[in-house]
Amino acid sequence: MTSQSYITERKLFDAAIKAFAKKGYYRCRVEDIVNLAGVAKGTFYIYFKSKDECFKKILLTLHLETIDYLKNAKNISEIINIFIDRVFEYKELTRVFLFEAISSTHEFKNLFFEFKKNFRNVLNPFLSDDIKIDILFGFI
Repeated sequence: MTSQSYITERKLFDAAIKAFAKKGYYRCRVEDIVNLAGVAKGTFYIYFKSKDECFKKILLTLHLETIDYLKNAKNISEIINIFIDRVFEYKELTRVFLFEAISSTHEFKNLFFEFKKNFRNVLNPFLSDDIKIDILFGFI
């Protein structure tokens, strides 16, 4: 991938995050994303097959970044702080995912459960059998 190609893809990615966060999953259109990115509509389809694929890529990227951050945590307090920071950094997008996208397709539901599983795996080394963490936003 050339540097110009990477820059264009990153512009679309960042614009898509803003567009989905502002408009929601259902109301966001490809036109909203390309207008924010300042590129032609056809350019979007060079990088993504559809709005759904774009949203999925955003979620997967943020998921993997978050898990990487969590894996570097040294204790459970750090894990919780990192998780909360990430949720607040992307709070509108988190809301869109949890309240719109997850109810739209089986694929997005699976993403949610995959993230949940990975989050549990990161937490497990820090938990003893007598500690219950089920109150963490009902997320686990």
